[in-house]
Amino acid sequence: MNANKSLFSRDFWLLALINLFIMTSYYSLMVTIGPYSVDQLHASTSISGLIVGFTVIGILISRFSSGYLTQVLSNKQLMLIGTILLVPVTSLYQWVNSIPLLIIVRLLQGIAIGLISTVTNTAVVLLFPTSRTGEGISYFSLSTILATALGPFISLLIEEHYGFNTMFTLEIILSVLALVLCLFVDSQKIAFHFVNKKNNLAINDFIEPRVLPIASTIFIVGLGYAAIQADISFYTTELNLSAYSSIFFLVYALAILISRPFTGRIIDHLGENAVIIPAALINMLGMVLLAIAHSGWMILTAAFMIGLGFGNFQSTCQTVAAKSVPVEQLSQATATYFILFDLSLGVGPYALGVIAPLVGYRGLFGLMSITIFIGLIWYLFVHGHKSGHSQITFHFEKRSGKSN
Repeated sequence: MNANKSLFSRDFWLLALINLFIMTSYYSLMVTIGPYSVDQLHASTSISGLIVGFTVIGILISRFSSGYLTQVLSNKQLMLIGTILLVPVTSLYQWVNSIPLLIIVRLLQGIAIGLISTVTNTAVVLLFPTSRTGEGISYFSLSTILATALGPFISLLIEEHYGFNTMFTLEIILSVLALVLCLFVDSQKIAFHFVNKKNNLAINDFIEPRVLPIASTIFIVGLGYAAIQADISFYTTELNLSAYSSIFFLVYALAILISRPFTGRIIDHLGENAVIIPAALINMLGMVLLAIAHSGWMILTAAFMIGLGFGNFQSTCQTVAAKSVPVEQLSQATATYFILFDLSLGVGPYALGVIAPLVGYRGLFGLMSITIFIGLIWYLFVHGHKSGHSQITFHFEKRSGKSN
């Protein structure tokens, strides 16, 4: 494949926009469905947390099954199934009148989002020249990063000024847009070609063991960002700086947008250690600054450092995961990586919620800086010590334009 070929093909933009729309849908409800269940359905705060988490459960179900499904259906077919499911599911939010029904809707939405996002993050790798895969993944992952900032920001704004029904209408619009864009994706360009399809199921049809070391790394380091997602609004309110909580995520995204054009190229030319090690250290220092913050500028500076650190750490780990396996195991590798990542961001807040009352928010963010350092040491132990540019080339000789 030509190394000088543009990364930004038509299908790249289609997959990036599909991923942006469905992940914006996901993150927008992560911060508002809890208050909705309390205010409109009179759920307890503990039940509201459970309702939030059911989407994560749905996503994990899709992650586990997507590796096997790619051997049965084509990538485009799986995306269409996910988006066709997502449209009626998001429409049901307008009619939810009980907690059990809301839980079912949240679970189905998670299944759809998990299926679509796993396929988009897997299929897009097939579009890149082998020598520029790190750069390509870095650019593509911006769609998720933007969603993590835009989703909460837009949904909180809509909830405050227009109400929950308008927010649910936005969910429908995003899912319809994703479905329409799926129709225009070239199925041939994002197709796998399996030389030997297996009839018997095995564990590596669902999980790719070779990805577990790097996936466990993102699980550890991701706990820091999970703490931010769960507690930054409470923390800023405690500091009488609540106006900065929504801006935090915009500054976080800005840092990634500024740095991403450079970090992807560094991975491809110097290897992943050249990004992961400094990114982890910057992330750790940003968390320390957040823990000792007493003014708005300190919070926003911490947001910029954490975006520069964790944002690039995450995308580089995803690149390592993709480069760890042959193409026929790419879907399982992507799913395995995101299973651990989703567990960190989805389950982490509940575990950290036990710690926060004991140590306070400052103490919690201080502990998370230590967790990030532990994650870096773990990375060096399981992967970084043997990493070199010569060791991160792809095994994609079997790439083909044929569909399943």
